[in-house]
Amino acid sequence: MVASITLALGAVIVRLAWEMAYTTTAGSMVIITLLMLAILGVYALFLHLVIKPSREKMTSLPVRVSFTVILTAGLISGIIHYFRFIPSPEAFFPLSVVIATMLLVAGVIAYLLALGLIWSIGKAGK
Repeated sequence: MVASITLALGAVIVRLAWEMAYTTTAGSMVIITLLMLAILGVYALFLHLVIKPSREKMTSLPVRVSFTVILTAGLISGIIHYFRFIPSPEAFFPLSVVIATMLLVAGVIAYLLALGLIWSIGKAGK
């Protein structure tokens, strides 16, 4: 299982690096860099928890902070993407803006719920 996840995430990282090689705008570079860091962080956290799983590891402060940083990088990337999408030609139809706004709000709510969950698990573990 770890090998298949390694290959899949490796393919995603290579694709994002390839995209970065052909991107000239600073906003796109920031989005791609944050996505790559979030993916690598998720993979490192996954390996950390899979190698020797324990409840103490899952409730430890470094794991909770890592999870928070990964989620925050993903949310920041989504917000940057939203604000770059709105003035673009792809957002010509009003329904596109409505859908993008709904996705952004859903992402913020999911972010807050995930943070509440991970920090409440940490508090309960002590």
